[in-house]
Amino acid sequence: MKINVHLKGRFKEALKLPDPYALEIQDDANVRGLLDRLCQDTGCPEDTFFNKDLRLKPNVAVTKNGRFIIHLKWLDTPLETGDTVTIFTLHCGG
Repeated sequence: MKINVHLKGRFKEALKLPDPYALEIQDDANVRGLLDRLCQDTGCPEDTFFNKDLRLKPNVAVTKNGRFIIHLKWLDTPLETGDTVTIFTLHCGG
């Protein structure tokens, strides 16, 4: 199945992929698998997205069709044909 991936901020610079990036993935893919696949395809280290315990870094935000995965099934959020996944860095300040 095919999905579209949008990388924003430092992820766009680090992975050097077009925006949007059309990606063919397995039918049973989820967000964790997508992030792993992006690292494999681009050669970026796993710690781009994950901590040492393989949990998503706190400043990494992922949405599926505009909804944050924290409100879905987190890294186990299933992906479907035509989905749009956006990966970006959360920023805060004052």
